[in-house]
Amino acid sequence: MSQGRVPTGPPDALVPAREAQVSMARYVAAPPEYGAPGDESLNIRRLVWAVWRRRWLILGVMALVVVPAMVATLLAEKLYRGSTLLQVNVDAVRVLPYQDVSTPTVPSNYLLMMTTQEQVLTGPVLETRVATRLGKETDPALAAEAGRVGSRREIAQVPNSQVFRIAYFAPRPEVAAAVANIYAEEYIKLRFESSQETRQQARQLLERELATLEARVQASEKELVAYAQAHNMYRNESGQGDLAQDKLAQVSRQLIEAEGEVVSAQARLDTLRRATLADFPKSLETDLLSSRRSALLQLEHDLASLRANFGENWPAVRQKRDEIDVVRQQLVREQEAVLAQAREQASLDVRGAENKRDRLAAAKREQEGLVVDLQKASVQYNILRREAETNQKLFEDVMARLSETGITPGMELGDVHVLERAIPNSMVARPNVQWNLLLASVLGLALGIAVAMVDDFWRGSITTIEDLEQVSPLPVLSTVPEIRAARARLPGVGGLVLWGGGERGEAGNPEALRADLSRTPEGAEAIRTLCAALLLSQSSRPPRTLVVTSAAPGEGKTTVAVQLARALADTGARTLLIECDLRRPAFGDEFGIDGDGGLSMFLAGHVVRPTVHPTSNRALFVIGAGPTAPNPVALLNSDRMTKFLEAMADAFKFVILDTPPAVPMADARVVGAKADGVLVVVRAGRTPAHALRRVQLALERTGSTILGTVLNGTDGYDLESYRYYGRNDRSA
Repeated sequence: MSQGRVPTGPPDALVPAREAQVSMARYVAAPPEYGAPGDESLNIRRLVWAVWRRRWLILGVMALVVVPAMVATLLAEKLYRGSTLLQVNVDAVRVLPYQDVSTPTVPSNYLLMMTTQEQVLTGPVLETRVATRLGKETDPALAAEAGRVGSRREIAQVPNSQVFRIAYFAPRPEVAAAVANIYAEEYIKLRFESSQETRQQARQLLERELATLEARVQASEKELVAYAQAHNMYRNESGQGDLAQDKLAQVSRQLIEAEGEVVSAQARLDTLRRATLADFPKSLETDLLSSRRSALLQLEHDLASLRANFGENWPAVRQKRDEIDVVRQQLVREQEAVLAQAREQASLDVRGAENKRDRLAAAKREQEGLVVDLQKASVQYNILRREAETNQKLFEDVMARLSETGITPGMELGDVHVLERAIPNSMVARPNVQWNLLLASVLGLALGIAVAMVDDFWRGSITTIEDLEQVSPLPVLSTVPEIRAARARLPGVGGLVLWGGGERGEAGNPEALRADLSRTPEGAEAIRTLCAALLLSQSSRPPRTLVVTSAAPGEGKTTVAVQLARALADTGARTLLIECDLRRPAFGDEFGIDGDGGLSMFLAGHVVRPTVHPTSNRALFVIGAGPTAPNPVALLNSDRMTKFLEAMADAFKFVILDTPPAVPMADARVVGAKADGVLVVVRAGRTPAHALRRVQLALERTGSTILGTVLNGTDGYDLESYRYYGRNDRSA
């Protein structure tokens, strides 16, 4: 057999002998491996496929974002940038205490302090100071910037440094540089004034606090001495209180462990009480019980052999049954004894754990009483002593801080200085055309993909075999690929082959319908798989009259019906293809037949029998739909149609009926009830899940036998990587 050719011969030759078992196991007996739930690669592939199907929608949404952004960018006012670098030492350099004045100290809360300074630089106070100063400038260009300071300044910290970059954007380079320098100068003034005001307020606060603390220290010391003298209490340095607490904690831990032991022992006892001989615990299994079970199994095996050879009434059989009864009784008695012993031991364990818990609980209560007695004598004294020590420490700290505050202003150097003043820059800074277009493109692409994902979710279309199996319990008989190959790569095939292009081909092109897909390796494999699945879909006999339908137009049912008929005819079986779509006939372009003597003429009684047209394949014959009928359902539901199908089933081995979609029209439901089975074509990425469920429900209500589904237009095949049939299939 040449590569790419559909084999001829009897129906069992549709799938090669060495591939038949694999093909049917894959497509009939079980779902494909790549459709298994939880396959992450399948989810990613589905997302990519959904994005590719809606690429024009994504590009349209992207254009709606990019075009306005580009127009706004080109029409925006051109601004120039002036920037100055400002170093902020978080802590001022102090001459005292003794330290190197060239390296300022860095406090532990450095990030917090730098964040605070950034808020000051961007805050409304500094902005108001700058705007006020600009308003007093004699240069009209600078004065005009007084009301735009907040919208045109840009302040950011240089990463991993104490440097801030103050930038300002203005229509003139020299104005931008001047405003940036003014911003830095005003910040330095604001920081110095704030520091001086803070020190003054702190000194006043410390003086008032020091007077208050001095009075509190004296009062707390007097109270401590008076309490000690009144109760004859002295500070205990023996540490007995700590030992008592440790012992109490140890007893508490032991009590918790004892309670856990009680619960564990009680749980084991409850388990043993509920245990029966039927579910004998494995933990109680002994060597004796195991030997008894082995002996019982051996006796039962011997009994089965004797029964098979001599029957139930043979003396040896009766003797063997008696032996089994004796061994089984011994096993039961031993199990009961082991179980009773285990229960008794568990009861003892429970009582022992409870006694231990009770003793520890009594010890804990006794130890708690000792701790309380020790604490009563010293609690108030410790409170007074800690209060006196705290007041004394606060008094000393405040006095030291007050002394430092008095001499600090004269011992600090400047903590802010300008590293680099702003100079005019003639390069346009805003708008940034490249960045704006890039950002608009990324946002437009993200928005387009989001819209595509929402659209895909809202439509609920079926894309993969996994989707199809989750939506419907109907078996997936085969998948029909969407081949993406150029004309030159597929000689003998008319142009780009697209499965599921509709009843008249993709976008109304009949060439897609006329192309013999069996000339391509992917199409031939898909058709062979579909034929084999149909022949094995019923255990009694293969279906001979088969209806091909879909949920909606444009899902490729006519293409599948034609190629299925051709494949069946290639096996040598006489096959008849009947066009039952009396509303929109398509076989005239496909087979070059006219409407005279078509099915509608026959069912309406205008001709005695319909015209059976031969084809280039000797085993394939076609009956066209004929002229469009005003009431197709009545014609297809007539007794004349029933008798006609019975006669054709006797004359041909296979009868394939192409019907309209089953959801909008009732033609397929009427014809499906008269045929052996119905094949539902599902278009990948187009057929909604609810439409497939409606088709299934409608066909089942009319009594039709649904053989399965065909997933049409899948993206699971790639001609470039399909190496099984060779590099270039040119056989006719």
